[in-house]
Amino acid sequence: MDLQKKFVLGLSLVSLYGTVTNFVYLSPLLTLLVPLGLYAVNKDELARPVAWLYGFLLLFLVSVVLYHPLSLVEFGFYRRDGNFIISYAPLLILPLFSYEFELRQYFRKFYRFSVILYGLLFVYHLLTTNFLGSIHEIVFSGLFYAQNAVGGFLSILGALGFAYWYHRRSKKELFCFLLVAIILVATYSRGSILGLALGIAGWYCTVTGRTKTLIGLLIIPVLFTAGSLMIGYPYYTDRLVTQDEVTKEIDSDVGQKNANVMIRVFYTFPRAWYMFLESPILGSGVGSYDDRPYDLQEIVPYLTYNAQPQKAHTDAHAHHSYLHILAEQGVVGLTLFLTFWVSLFLYLKRIKTQPVIRDYLLIVFFTVTFSSFTAHRITTPSQMLPFTISLGLFIMHREAYKRVKIRVLSGEESDETL
Repeated sequence: MDLQKKFVLGLSLVSLYGTVTNFVYLSPLLTLLVPLGLYAVNKDELARPVAWLYGFLLLFLVSVVLYHPLSLVEFGFYRRDGNFIISYAPLLILPLFSYEFELRQYFRKFYRFSVILYGLLFVYHLLTTNFLGSIHEIVFSGLFYAQNAVGGFLSILGALGFAYWYHRRSKKELFCFLLVAIILVATYSRGSILGLALGIAGWYCTVTGRTKTLIGLLIIPVLFTAGSLMIGYPYYTDRLVTQDEVTKEIDSDVGQKNANVMIRVFYTFPRAWYMFLESPILGSGVGSYDDRPYDLQEIVPYLTYNAQPQKAHTDAHAHHSYLHILAEQGVVGLTLFLTFWVSLFLYLKRIKTQPVIRDYLLIVFFTVTFSSFTAHRITTPSQMLPFTISLGLFIMHREAYKRVKIRVLSGEESDETL
């Protein structure tokens, strides 16, 4: 047992520290624990959100097998179309174990390491950047390939920094948090910046009991999504009727940021909505969104799949997590995922111990919730792995909040709610 604990905890910490970069694939190492997790489960209970997550995983895998089963043995699938598996593997595996260890100490050391590392990288960036050059030269990308990736990671680090400052109220904690916030702004990742700001607002509404304000915050991006579809969907369908496939036609003088907004409004959002309307119940299959031109074949009314023979694993997604899930897995998939997501919120809200970690996880929860309206953040490894590893470590920690026993899920009565 002691050897097992050292192996599981050691690999978890290597993965956590590995989230500071995607140049080297260290953070997904926890997937190596799958065989051990199935063989050496040492708990007779499971957190309710994790049980819902397993349900969504089952639906996800069934959709993959029905649409393109060879995806499961293709590396590119796990990096792109199937990155949900990589991003949520820690939350699927770590709750199967239960150990005593210094949870707060591990989080504190990780925070210090990350702040020092990115502080030094940012100083180097300031000393070597040509600020009169192009936007690509000015943007800080740290140890990631893309600005949204480093922005996603820094938004998680900022959430942890804010939680430390809120509970300790020291100048050192304030300095560290502001440093992370400044570096985050330097990434020009608007979704990450807005996500962290709204994440803190969502956390504040939760801990102060401002439920109506929280609901209002959540409704605003939904209304923006609806408005975007009202503008862009008619244009998309008109072009689809005449061309069979809608291609991007944006003036080069528009600028990168404005072009990104236009791509979402006129192309990626409407495309996801179009696929959803073609197959609203179960979607058109995991990985089908970027397999174009579409060859949608109806199986039965309201159940369609994309028969396009050329399967591709690319970064071409809906830039909106909820629309993307809706397109590929339909109402059933999105409902099951949101059930897990709401269950996770209730679980985090009920945590009574470890207030710093509780608030950190709540802020991250809302950060991901809001930023997923602007990109496919809810399955992005750079943003999700720090969160799922942290949450997995918390649940694995023996002093964690009381969990729901597995036998409750099999049909016996329980006083627990979702």
